[in-house]
Amino acid sequence: PTPRLITVTHEGVALNAALGDAMVSGKPSATAVHVDVGTLNYGGAIHTAWRGSYPVLITAGTGPRAFPGSMTGGRDGAVQWVQEPRDQGETMRQYTKVDHRLEHQDNPGLMISRLLQLAMSEPKGPVYLTVPRETAMLPMPGTTHFPTRDQMGLARPAWPDPADARQAAEWLIKSDNPLLCLAKSGRNPESVEHIVRLAELLALPVAENHTDRLNFPTTHPLFGTGPEPKDSDALLVIESPIPFSPGLPSPKSDAKIIWVDVDPVYSRYKTMEHRADLWLPVSASGAAQAIYEAATNLLTTADMSRIADRRTRLEQRKLELEAADEEQALQAGKRNPLHPRWVAYQLGQVLEPDTILLDDALSSAPFVQAYRGRTEPGTYFKSGGSSGGWGSGAAFGAKLARPQSDVILASGDGYFMFGTPLAALWAAGHHGAPFLSVVFVNRSYSTGTRGLRGTYPEGVAISAGEYEGGLFDPPPDFAKLAEAANGYGETVSQPEEVGPAIRRGLEHVRNGTPAVIAAVLPTLVEEMSL
Repeated sequence: PTPRLITVTHEGVALNAALGDAMVSGKPSATAVHVDVGTLNYGGAIHTAWRGSYPVLITAGTGPRAFPGSMTGGRDGAVQWVQEPRDQGETMRQYTKVDHRLEHQDNPGLMISRLLQLAMSEPKGPVYLTVPRETAMLPMPGTTHFPTRDQMGLARPAWPDPADARQAAEWLIKSDNPLLCLAKSGRNPESVEHIVRLAELLALPVAENHTDRLNFPTTHPLFGTGPEPKDSDALLVIESPIPFSPGLPSPKSDAKIIWVDVDPVYSRYKTMEHRADLWLPVSASGAAQAIYEAATNLLTTADMSRIADRRTRLEQRKLELEAADEEQALQAGKRNPLHPRWVAYQLGQVLEPDTILLDDALSSAPFVQAYRGRTEPGTYFKSGGSSGGWGSGAAFGAKLARPQSDVILASGDGYFMFGTPLAALWAAGHHGAPFLSVVFVNRSYSTGTRGLRGTYPEGVAISAGEYEGGLFDPPPDFAKLAEAANGYGETVSQPEEVGPAIRRGLEHVRNGTPAVIAAVLPTLVEEMSL
């Protein structure tokens, strides 16, 4: 099929939009930019593509090298001497599975098929293709044959060894305090039902750390109700590179750890200190199914009784946690200045089951997560990396991929600015892919405020109350920014304003207009003193 071309007025937004499209559709996406400078302007989205394992084909032209007049496409402008770096692929090499410069002897169709095959093979990730102008302008032969990506196919992940699955099942069944650690398994949505089935069979409570997908229904009684890793005696870690921090409160030395991932040693991480008693280099779906089958053949009546007791305790714990969250939200709604918990609570009230929620809220993210109520795979996303600015472009791409669903971005104001929102909002309106942005405006960078106080509690900056570099107060007017892109914008600062404003913004989005609701909060410095 012919690709759909989408005009985006900033390279970083374009790449983040490609990431958003790929993460929602499950299919590869592609971007194209102008030579080395366009590649550099992808910025932190390059890091996000790599760390988030997004299957995207990133392309760029390269300045021509041919002597002027010697061939079609050769140099004919002074800027083309300036646009030849030492090695353009070097810019991307640390952040892609492979990079390739298309040469005249290459079959372009074959190279595209091969690059897409690599991008979609586990662990997935971005690939980079540069196209010299001379190559792009070569005449096409009358007939060109090449295999498509579908014809080349993808390797299926290995199935767990039955003995390994049995060993994992035995440890989990015997455990008095098991824990299921998740983070990224929801990148393959079909894994969710298999993981839920296994967790329900053995009453495995679920914990997440540095998650970037909906891996498990957040309203399920097993979600968020378990022990801390340091208190667990058996941990099943599924596609979670950093389920806990070694050296900090982490599992006891005699705790059994089963680790599942298609790349369980995380070869993309140079430093990794985690230990495990059993490494399973398989998919989340395969592991969950195999361990489930092994466990059903091992469970005794006594085991099932003990597991049933644990299930009852966890169900009660979930009810208590939900009641506490509700009460804390209602109390937050009485506070003036505005509390981020109340904003997140009101946001949660408008989420439909199929709403796609993108979480780039950073310091306010714990509140967003508390009230997200996500149950369907593919309805909750974080970037997977640590670069700010993913949200607005990714939200635009997500809406392109699933136009029938509401797409809502919850973003911190710092990250929102990093994302060049003017370009993203313009693209959303221009291409009929509107989304709602709820911006938590605390005028603060967490690193330069909370992080500074935590790292240097007796430092000069803290003693002087000087947070230069950590605050940007007053902030830009994000509502007017939306209006500048032909969108709808509204700023709120009172608790009673929040819910109605979010609903108005969502109504505008459903009528085809991107919208921004900016909720003005205390700065993080002020919040620390409240």
